[in-house]
Amino acid sequence: MLLVWSSQQGAEEKHVSDATRLMADPRVQHYWDPDKLVGRAFQPVIGSSVPGWDTYLLFDRDATWTAETPPVPAWWEHQLKGMPSDRMLDPGRFGERAETLVKTDERAH
Repeated sequence: MLLVWSSQQGAEEKHVSDATRLMADPRVQHYWDPDKLVGRAFQPVIGSSVPGWDTYLLFDRDATWTAETPPVPAWWEHQLKGMPSDRMLDPGRFGERAETLVKTDERAH
């Protein structure tokens, strides 16, 4: 699992170590993206007018980023204004989608 932190709302790299406690699972790899490169890359994928942030993306096991455009997520949700309300973060739904994706991947491999 990857978690990318970026400089929205005044965040700085020095804040990341404290923020990682929000996702302290040892399977999570944390990255700092001061130039919002990941958010910009996913902007067209999720149909956002601004670099993606406060966005949660799920990918199937075979998803790879092999070109300039990142892979399309199997599911995504957000906490942003002006984005589709049907994709507003719902932790229960997101968890169910993640579980379904894991089970599907396990059966396929």
